[in-house]
Amino acid sequence: MSGLPSGGSTVKNVILGVLTTVVAYVIVHYIFDKKDKKKEFEKIKTETVEAWKSLIKYEDQQTNNYYAALCNEDVPSQLETLIYEKDLLAKNYSIIMQKPGIDEDLASFATRAVENTVQIKKILESYLNEYKNINPYEPGVEQYYLKLDSIYTRKINGARERDAESLSNTYASLVKKYGDEFKGPDEPAPLSENDLVGKWKETGINKVFNLKADGKFIMGLEGNDYTGTWKFVNTIIDLSFDDGSGSIKMHITRQHPKYFLFTLNNEITERQCCKQ
Repeated sequence: MSGLPSGGSTVKNVILGVLTTVVAYVIVHYIFDKKDKKKEFEKIKTETVEAWKSLIKYEDQQTNNYYAALCNEDVPSQLETLIYEKDLLAKNYSIIMQKPGIDEDLASFATRAVENTVQIKKILESYLNEYKNINPYEPGVEQYYLKLDSIYTRKINGARERDAESLSNTYASLVKKYGDEFKGPDEPAPLSENDLVGKWKETGINKVFNLKADGKFIMGLEGNDYTGTWKFVNTIIDLSFDDGSGSIKMHITRQHPKYFLFTLNNEITERQCCKQ
């Protein structure tokens, strides 16, 4: 009997052989699976970063075109330009939405943004149709214009706020997943006094600032001219009047070669000046 092989030893060797093979397979599979997942992650990240850059570019272009349109004080022309811009933005969002391999959160945002932008476009189209049907010679027409503007401004602002919140949430999600490669549009070069020299008209009011290179200015308001001196320091245009009535400070909040947005003194409401 002593010449017979030990069954226990044979089974033990077989089991150890199988275990060694399985463990080796699991280790190799884990390594390659990890490499594949990392490769897929990097691919999605690359596609998503490029799509994000396109999205920010579209957003920034549309915002600049929106404010530039407001420099044209003919309301129907403003609305027609804004409708065109919204249609173009919806098409650009659709391109992003259909890009293969981008992060699902960005794709979902683009889908919502298309729907929201189309909704705003329809609101603007309704506004334009109602505006064109107003009889400008009817008594009290100015009040009707103001009421119409108030109604549609609330509708548009509500849709824009939802869009901004969705974009903010998407941005936070992408930064959490992929890091800080997701950025907003590049800040424009700071304005200088030379950039501001010239005539600027405040939209919605008959007020023109003629800022001269020698540091003097003329402010035309409702047919009257007011003179003084001006300087530009830390994004603030400081105008002091010659008649001793005081000064006003224009705090610039957004700049562009064709316009700038500002708040006056301690006001919260943004105003806009357009280059003449």
